Amino acid sequence: MADSKRNSVAGKIAVPKAAGTPTPSSAPPMMDQLEALGKSIGARIKITTAAPHSQTYEGTLFTACPTLNIVAIDTRSNSAQGSTAQPGDYHMFTLSKIQSFQVLSTADTGNAGNSIVTAPIAPVDTKRLQQKAQARIDKLKEAERDQGKGVSKEAQAIFDSLKRINMPVRWHMDQMIVHDAIIITPPYRVEDCKAPKEKQEVLIRVKRVLEGERKKLKEKEDRERKAATPVGPRKGG
Repeated sequence: MADSKRNSVAGKIAVPKAAGTPTPSSAPPMMDQLEALGKSIGARIKITTAAPHSQTYEGTLFTACPTLNIVAIDTRSNSAQGSTAQPGDYHMFTLSKIQSFQVLSTADTGNAGNSIVTAPIAPVDTKRLQQKAQARIDKLKEAERDQGKGVSKEAQAIFDSLKRINMPVRWHMDQMIVHDAIIITPPYRVEDCKAPKEKQEVLIRVKRVLEGERKKLKEKEDRERKAATPVGPRKGG
């Protein structure tokens, strides 16, 4: 009985097709499959997402909503299934992103006359969420600080190239501050680098790096300009 129930909800969800492409008559409508999946809430389920970034997830089915066209599972281990002691690790998928699904084991409903159950809600790991949120905020703040205010495109490209090679650099108005000691003023050439007397060794290294990065940027611009230049028709045979 359990095997026939499991087979009835395990299946493949078709990715939406382009207009004019017929859908095989043997494939159930996606909404019907989602409604069937909704009767397995609390079961262990395996979901494979669609290409190009196909991945497989296994966990406890938390919800399958035909209104929002989403499926949510808790990917904690089998030992945590049905337990609210361990924080849940929830993943949400839109129907169009699901390539296939398979019900691995049905939920123990405790009521043979009712196949629709409610998955236990595990506590959310708020500490982890706060850490992820703070990491995202810090990343956005850093990206904002790395954008020069009122500087040219070339200046920003120079700054980004220094940042890319892990050179400790930051903006101070329209000046670049490197190693918290070297000041590079517009137009950001080697001769525009200044430093205190006790930082002359650092100044020499920064000048060398700046010269190399400016050379790379110039070569890149020349390649892009050459590639964008239309080539005239070839003369002769």
